[in-house]
Amino acid sequence: MAKKLRLRKRVYVLFAGIIALCLALTLVHVFVLSKNEYTIKSYSYTSTKLPRRYDGFKVAFISDVHLETNDDITRFAKIIKDLNTHHFDLALFGGDLYYSKAFKSAKVTSILSSIHADYGKFAVLGDEDASTKQTTTLLEGSGFEVLDNEERPLYYNDSTINLYGLSTDPKPSIVKNNTFSLVFTHYPDTFINTAGSCNLQLSGHSEGGSVVFPFVGGLIKRSHAQKYINGSYTVKSSHLMISNGVSPNPKTPYKFFAKNEVMIVTLHD
Repeated sequence: MAKKLRLRKRVYVLFAGIIALCLALTLVHVFVLSKNEYTIKSYSYTSTKLPRRYDGFKVAFISDVHLETNDDITRFAKIIKDLNTHHFDLALFGGDLYYSKAFKSAKVTSILSSIHADYGKFAVLGDEDASTKQTTTLLEGSGFEVLDNEERPLYYNDSTINLYGLSTDPKPSIVKNNTFSLVFTHYPDTFINTAGSCNLQLSGHSEGGSVVFPFVGGLIKRSHAQKYINGSYTVKSSHLMISNGVSPNPKTPYKFFAKNEVMIVTLHD
């Protein structure tokens, strides 16, 4: 009997040790590694409304860079260099280039200028960008056209879809579903009003909820990311895809199952 008790105790101690080790590794990952980790992640979106000649068209979506230090700029340069090893046709920037004020504009302009997309580079501003004209000037100097509740036709293989860039004060009413409509805007909750009008919306801002658990979703909700937080959603035949962002907000710099990312979305008919 005593031998069985000793064996049971050893099993409990071993089990507790494994749990403690897993917890320690998780904490190290969250508080030490998660801020700087990133992935260039591929996604697919299929719609029967997409013109057949657009099948295979690739959209790179970059959002929530949150540059605050020189190290952030060095890291961002590495991410863009990695992105440029992938093929994509269109580059979209979803807002929040800097966390506070702009700095080292020439260096950041050089990094953004290195992004090459044969069918255009477009941007919208985020809540961290909206108060400064310098970010707009920087993006435009990098080859991005900054859209403020505006529509642009995209031409590819003798076919057309419509691109809508909505601001942080969005006007979803401009989105028309008479042809395939791709919306990009900083706030994911804009989808409350664009659902049913657009085919696909790309947004950032939420950082994927920062802390994500299976069957629960993102735990940290932000203003304008209360309803739509992490992953993808389909409402009224419209589809929303949310990026976790390139970098976390410095106020909440830690991630759990919401890895920093640049999205490459391939369209299929």
